[in-house]
Amino acid sequence: MRLRLYCNRYTHFKDALVCSVSCVYRTRCHDFALFYDDHRDEVDTLVADYYDARRVQEVQESRPAAPRTTLAHIAPVARPEELRKLIRLEVLREMAEAVYIWVDKEDRAELLETAEVLRRAERGQKAKHIYKVSQEMELRYQLVPRKRIEKARRNAAVEAERADARRARRGASSRPAPAPVPFPAPVPAAESAEAPASRRRRRVARG
Repeated sequence: MRLRLYCNRYTHFKDALVCSVSCVYRTRCHDFALFYDDHRDEVDTLVADYYDARRVQEVQESRPAAPRTTLAHIAPVARPEELRKLIRLEVLREMAEAVYIWVDKEDRAELLETAEVLRRAERGQKAKHIYKVSQEMELRYQLVPRKRIEKARRNAAVEAERADARRARRGASSRPAPAPVPFPAPVPAAESAEAPASRRRRRVARG
């Protein structure tokens, strides 16, 4: 099963190999950056196998072949990127102790620690070259720069937060309206009858 992803720019599903090798928007595409970060090993293997097959094909085509009937030359649909543009060296880990590359007189290289280098020197062995190593490096296909992947992840997180907020607003608007608060009860008529009685007492007192 080949790796496929949906391309929002061309609005159709594409093979990950097409995005990795021949798409001019590869390093600027947020969709491919997220897909590549989730399937890095599979995509790198796919690209490596593709370039291995290309090298074998180029070797076979360089050999003289029997004459064939002349056919119209068809230009390729996509022009692959050079393999050198896709290769990156990444730091795998920092060396806690001093490690040296020992190159002997026959140009064979070995990775040795300090104690082994001193033991060889005590035995009278001499190296053609000695290089000190401070980092262990890893050779990888870096189809999308790390900064682009981090930016795509930030944008995806912001879009997810906005979508959650929109869903929350829609949920609040669909809730039933609160029940109306009842008005206070009317004042009893007995209280209003006290005022005329007091007026009558005042009139009698004046008379």
